Amino acid sequence: MSKAIIKAMEERLRQIDDEGFTGEHDDAYIQGTLSNAAECYARAAKLMLQQTLDSELPATPMNWPWHRSWWKPSPDPKRNIIKAMALLAAEYDRIERYEAPDANTVSISKTVWSTNDEEFNYDELEGLVYDHELKAGETVYKGEAVKHLPSAFAVRTALSVIDGLQDEAHNFADEASEGFADCSKPQINLLQSLIDAWADATLTVDFYGITGTQQYTITTEDVEASQ
Repeated sequence: MSKAIIKAMEERLRQIDDEGFTGEHDDAYIQGTLSNAAECYARAAKLMLQQTLDSELPATPMNWPWHRSWWKPSPDPKRNIIKAMALLAAEYDRIERYEAPDANTVSISKTVWSTNDEEFNYDELEGLVYDHELKAGETVYKGEAVKHLPSAFAVRTALSVIDGLQDEAHNFADEASEGFADCSKPQINLLQSLIDAWADATLTVDFYGITGTQQYTITTEDVEASQ
């Protein structure tokens, strides 16, 4: 993986944590504003590499979408490339949220039913009543089938990876490796974000858990509806 991808992810997290440019904030820019800003930083890097600037830093571009006080090019073209990549990532995420507004949330898919409070295999009460020939007054159970994003199962994964790196370094160099994998909280958060993004982009959850279970007493109307 290119270091630039890591740096862009780091910049994106900085934009969110330090500048407050969250997904909710970015959702207001529906006409390619973020892509436009990314283009400005990419062009700044190009001009620097071509050495066509009259001064060290490029002036605020004519197509810069925000107030000029927000135009903050770096004298390092690599840094401007990173800013452009982070803005494009924000644009990509905005489009995904627009196309599938519930894609990044935990989804409660449906109410499900069970005769034993263990196997919730029925989406409809009528089918449960019919298949098990239940009578009015008998007790069954209902609950909510909940699906999570794959990243929900990556809890503390970053810490496990870091611990694994330290273990391998210790096996290689014994006490000389002490402190090799000491990471700051922002560095840990960055690694966790990368793992979460990989999980959500690669893995598919086709199972669900059950929450909010409660007893339900079959009524005469339930029995009649199942017939």
